[in-house]
Amino acid sequence: MNIAERRMELFEMLRDKGVVSLTDAAERFGVSSMTIRRDLQFFEKQGVVTTSYGNAYLNKDSSGAEPSFVAKSSAQLLEKQTIGKLAAEYVQDGDSIIIDCGTTALQVLKYVEAKRVTVITNSMPVSNLVAGNSKIKLIYAPGEYRDVSAGLLGDLTVDFFRSIHVKKAFLGAHGCSFADGVTEPTTEDVTAKRAIFSAAEETFLLVDSSKFGHTYLMQNAKLSDFDHVITDEGLGKTDKAKLRGTCKDALFASVGGKPTDEDEG
Repeated sequence: MNIAERRMELFEMLRDKGVVSLTDAAERFGVSSMTIRRDLQFFEKQGVVTTSYGNAYLNKDSSGAEPSFVAKSSAQLLEKQTIGKLAAEYVQDGDSIIIDCGTTALQVLKYVEAKRVTVITNSMPVSNLVAGNSKIKLIYAPGEYRDVSAGLLGDLTVDFFRSIHVKKAFLGAHGCSFADGVTEPTTEDVTAKRAIFSAAEETFLLVDSSKFGHTYLMQNAKLSDFDHVITDEGLGKTDKAKLRGTCKDALFASVGGKPTDEDEG
């Protein structure tokens, strides 16, 4: 387990229990208490955790919060890469596409670098990755930078996306549930994603299997609203069948980045 994966699991423990002992966490992850203390200091800097006398407490207003983009970027990385690779197959030369903030949507860009496309984004990592690529035309949305999302959000961002029209939009999500749909931890996330959704002729939800079964503060859309939902083959057999019955087009990326149509075993 790498640092990002450990921090993600530690944050989920805090969100579930509200309080975590440094000693218990160190034993749980097989690392030193000092290592756990550094992990918790990472979340303290984001204002979501308070540490005191060997324990860490989730701040009351942070139950819907998320670890920062940095903490999330390496979690489920292989799954995100296979999802991104499969999604990129839908991008054609000449397309105008939106890639939103998120670690899964970011992966799409890595597989369209050789294509001549226009990329519109509010994600700083996406804009950084495009820099120097003469084949890709970049349009960067305005707004107020949010470190947690590593991108731009707010009224300016929403107004911008409402004013444009593109072929395809690739969106990530913080949580997916068959009952609650696609949800986000803040209203800013939701309003930006809704504007992006409305700007595209064809919409793609890119979400790894670990996001299923989680619900956050506010619904962005229903799973059935998207033209394509792409996840990985880690989703259970029952949930795969349910997703196929819910969505217009459900795809499950294998390690090779290809869709799997049949469940094994």
